[in-house]
Amino acid sequence: MTKQELREAFLKRRAMLDQRLLKLMQYDFKDQLKSVMQSLTSIKKVGIYYPINQEIDIRFLEDEYETYYPKVHVEGIVFYKNTYTFKKAPFNTYEPDSKEPIDKNDLDAVIVPGLVFDDSLYRIGYGKGYFDAFLKDYKGLKIGVCYDLFKIKSIPIEPHDIAVDILVTNTQIYRR
Repeated sequence: MTKQELREAFLKRRAMLDQRLLKLMQYDFKDQLKSVMQSLTSIKKVGIYYPINQEIDIRFLEDEYETYYPKVHVEGIVFYKNTYTFKKAPFNTYEPDSKEPIDKNDLDAVIVPGLVFDDSLYRIGYGKGYFDAFLKDYKGLKIGVCYDLFKIKSIPIEPHDIAVDILVTNTQIYRR
């Protein structure tokens, strides 16, 4: 399957998930991610995302870390200090109502959403390439997140694709 075919198939699969199952998986996922984050004692500043379209909700990290959310700019995404207020943004996303950007390499870790991840920890997102472009020369820890139902053996890789260092699912933790 092509990336686009995989993207479409997994978007449909995610949209059809039962809400009770989503809540159970989210509960298990939260424990997994907390476990990983607590083992990384040097992590203080974390880039996270505002969940849309039944993505994993990682906003609980706001309680323990200094968090930053992405805004889409012409040149790519830039993370901004969390102000706890958001506004509607392009692509049906939400951006922080903040004027305080952070240099990408001042972030200790970035939580990377993905529609589907493979065994080599590459991902398929929504197809705009913003996260891959951001991660290209990012020096911090890249942590991918998805539910086990969205982990497959392999996906087609292109030269601009960037793998994550750690993938956290609701039942497993994978390291590169």
